[in-house]
Amino acid sequence: MASLPPIYSFPPLYTRQPNSLTRRQQISTWIDIISQYCKSKRIWYMSADGTVINDSTLDGRNTDDNDVKKTSNNLFNNEDIQRSVPQEFIGEIWLQMAKEGKCLPIDQSGRKSSNTTTTRYFVLWKSVDNWASLILQWFEDCGKLNQVVTLYELSQGDETINWEFHGMPENLLYYCLKPLCDRNRATMLKDENDKVIAIKVA
Repeated sequence: MASLPPIYSFPPLYTRQPNSLTRRQQISTWIDIISQYCKSKRIWYMSADGTVINDSTLDGRNTDDNDVKKTSNNLFNNEDIQRSVPQEFIGEIWLQMAKEGKCLPIDQSGRKSSNTTTTRYFVLWKSVDNWASLILQWFEDCGKLNQVVTLYELSQGDETINWEFHGMPENLLYYCLKPLCDRNRATMLKDENDKVIAIKVA
């Protein structure tokens, strides 16, 4: 699938629709656009206003120049058709996306936030549980069970390069590993500052 579908250039998509059924479909379309775009570009998070945050140090891939031009680094602003989504409606889209478990609101420090402190969102093109299952599969396939593995190794290590979670920010890794701890499959290890730095999966 192309990272920006044809409907992205459909002007009414950028205006909050008054009819509730139509608006629900409109929000669903935006959620699909955000998820697919971020997945195809390996973008892990976006700011609350829709600005794409793509840390090139986490991802060696080049982005497509046309897509970068179209989004102007803000997915809710389409310069080609001179349309942008009002900030209030952007908030509605994020709210619904969070309810569906497709994004995670975070504050400036990268921790889960309330709406009032949200500055950016982790975009979850897989659910947290699905990411947890994939990471567990890596531990099993690579013979890493009962070994201590740092979050840095999971995110940046050579052994995870061909896995979809490679490059995931460590703050997001933490939330995706929590289900394994909740199921008593994993233990998180902290440093002297109480920061989680590694995990042991049984």
